[in-house]
Amino acid sequence: MKKTVFRILLASATALVLIGGTEGQIFSIAASGTRSLASPSQSQLFDNNRVHKLDVTPPFSVLAAGDVASCAGRGYLSRMDRNLRYAVGLPRAKAVPNEGMIETTAILEQYPETTVLALGDLVYKRGEAVGFEDCYDPYWGAAWARTWPTPGNHEYQSPFAYAYYDYWQDRAGPDRNGYYALKAGNWLILSLNSEIDASPGSAQAEWVKEVLAAHTDSCTAAYFHKPAYSSVARSRTDDARALFRLVAEAGVRFVLHGHNHFYERTVPLNADGKPTKDGTIAFVVGAGGKSTRGNIEPAAFSERLIAGTTGMLKLTFKDKAASWTYLTGSGSTETDSGTIQC
Repeated sequence: MKKTVFRILLASATALVLIGGTEGQIFSIAASGTRSLASPSQSQLFDNNRVHKLDVTPPFSVLAAGDVASCAGRGYLSRMDRNLRYAVGLPRAKAVPNEGMIETTAILEQYPETTVLALGDLVYKRGEAVGFEDCYDPYWGAAWARTWPTPGNHEYQSPFAYAYYDYWQDRAGPDRNGYYALKAGNWLILSLNSEIDASPGSAQAEWVKEVLAAHTDSCTAAYFHKPAYSSVARSRTDDARALFRLVAEAGVRFVLHGHNHFYERTVPLNADGKPTKDGTIAFVVGAGGKSTRGNIEPAAFSERLIAGTTGMLKLTFKDKAASWTYLTGSGSTETDSGTIQC
């Protein structure tokens, strides 16, 4: 009898920890698992080497930004309530959007046919399913069918980034590992995952080498959430630096990042992050809705830094070059532009 009571108490305590620790997401996770088991599907978007061919004719453009949706919340209990209501299908109050996301949504609306690269941390605080549905989807969700995402660290604050993969389905890649490539004209653009193992010998690193070796005649670019090198250094960047080393050693022309809530462009860098003549340029475009206020001291390798405003990077690709323009939100006249030769 005592053992039975103890087991009941232990099970109850465990349930409370799971509910509380995930802010109620555990119910959504269970529902997600049930849906996946009931209706397994294979991606029809990618070939056997995780490459999707975009239907574009040069010159073509893309828009890129990360760190997007952060609707107003009322603390821990409010977030738990929203998660629980979402999990069981109960009505919820309308989410109040952040002003920055509205500004970048207006940029998306100015370019209704342009491909979008979503650079991670797409919904705060934990990348949960109710956040994607109530906060991200009513705004940037209008561009879902033309968006190709990469996950950020906030997506992985939900266990296994389950809500991110549920929302994007196979647009996040052919499986739940979060890396793939886009073939667009003469360009190969790698979408990589800075939130999982990218060390030498890892599955992601081996695939990067394999896909680049299979497209040696292509111009190359990449995007992944965390910057390996930026004027604001952040922790837990080992996998981001491993990815940067891989692509820089392969001669990839430029990489796009989010994570830091401003715009930055570096000088060309070598695999160790040191300035060099024919290296890889790193762009940080992490003000898709969030933006850092105040002065930021540029690092020695930083060539342009714009803070205090939201914005998106517009890239236009030709056969042997890519030009860029930074499009800022209302009230800002700062910009940045140039051309990278393949």
